[in-house]
Amino acid sequence: MRTPKSPHLDGFQQRHVNSWYAASTDLGQSYPRLERESLDTEVCVIGGGFTGLSCALELAERGTRVILLEGGLIGFGASGRNGGQVLHGFACASQQIEQQLGRDAARLCWQLSRQALDRLSARVNQHQIDCDLRWGYLTAASTQRQMNALREQEQTLQRYDYHQTQLLTKSELAQQIVSPAYIGGLHDTGCGHLHPLRYAQGLARAAHQAGVKIHEQSRASKITPSSDLITIQTASGGQVRAQRLVLACNVDIGALDRPLAQRFLPVMSHIVATEPLSNELASQLLPSNTAVCDSNHVLNYFRLSSDRRMLFGGRLKHPQAGDAHIRQERQAELARIFPLLANSRIDYSWGGYIDMGLNKTPQFGQSHPRIYYAQGFAGHGVALTGLAGQLIAQAIHQENAGFDLFARLKSRAIPLHRYSAAPLVRLGVMFYRMRDRLGL
Repeated sequence: MRTPKSPHLDGFQQRHVNSWYAASTDLGQSYPRLERESLDTEVCVIGGGFTGLSCALELAERGTRVILLEGGLIGFGASGRNGGQVLHGFACASQQIEQQLGRDAARLCWQLSRQALDRLSARVNQHQIDCDLRWGYLTAASTQRQMNALREQEQTLQRYDYHQTQLLTKSELAQQIVSPAYIGGLHDTGCGHLHPLRYAQGLARAAHQAGVKIHEQSRASKITPSSDLITIQTASGGQVRAQRLVLACNVDIGALDRPLAQRFLPVMSHIVATEPLSNELASQLLPSNTAVCDSNHVLNYFRLSSDRRMLFGGRLKHPQAGDAHIRQERQAELARIFPLLANSRIDYSWGGYIDMGLNKTPQFGQSHPRIYYAQGFAGHGVALTGLAGQLIAQAIHQENAGFDLFARLKSRAIPLHRYSAAPLVRLGVMFYRMRDRLGL
């Protein structure tokens, strides 16, 4: 199996997927395609998602000349389609980072992830990005074993001097969610949720106003590095010559750098949006409008939209199934968690791939002395991508400490990736669903 490509890689994508995010976003702002023109710049960023936009904005604010190339539209990939959860930390357990880097360095990684949330909030306020940013996040537990794990998680956070969580019993849980599926949870006032496509569009506007030259529908087709320059060809006939290059491509990196693509698995996640709910029903289900994620390995995540739709997402049992089957699967899970929504109409259904390494640690590094990359956020990327962009920008300006810290995290290449990626994903889903059913 080849690394999955977003539809825009085989042509010029004119529209976003039919998601609630796209339907509720003003997409009037557009940026020109780069064709039959050769440009010179200090830094070229490939990828118009959170990582690339954050990096370009950080660099422009430092006075660096930047050109950003996006193969489709701004926020077309995972950045504009995801669940919108704004989280600190990482997809992997903290012990994973402590084992690799040591306790002190792991604590510093954690602190940087906390700063990423502050940075995101500051960007939203500074640039007046209308992205429905709200605070409050709940990790829900279905079994006592999961409750014990959440208790251990809270103890770890307290050891890192973080005290914005509260472990909730079944009776206390009703303050956040009313559902027969859960027996408790961990509520965190320091995490939250937002409208990801509006956030991406807002970052793009801020970067453009800061001087970044953005080109949509300008897929990078070939990279040629030399000792003093990187030359980037686009499928639309354009060319960029840059002193530094940033790869912020998510699952689309395979067309440009096969070794980087071999370090993660493309995992499908899917979201449905119900019809708008009444004020009474929405308040009954999620009284405090918090974002929720369960504790399963093959997890569900959900929250209310600004117009009171239930946005309900998760990993799929059969990711290659047709949309009708996927809607049925999602609606069955939705009804299990919220029986009152069993007959609610599904108005939108969309999905996409996220890049997940085998150990779920974020992947930062350089594939060439002039080429930087960040990937492998494994579903934890809304805030962490902003940190990645900031650290890459700092490293380009010879402030390497933060970037080098994360670059020390190791991720293994997947053997025979071209042939094993799809079977490994299917096997992994089956394995973890079995563990969820057994309560492990």
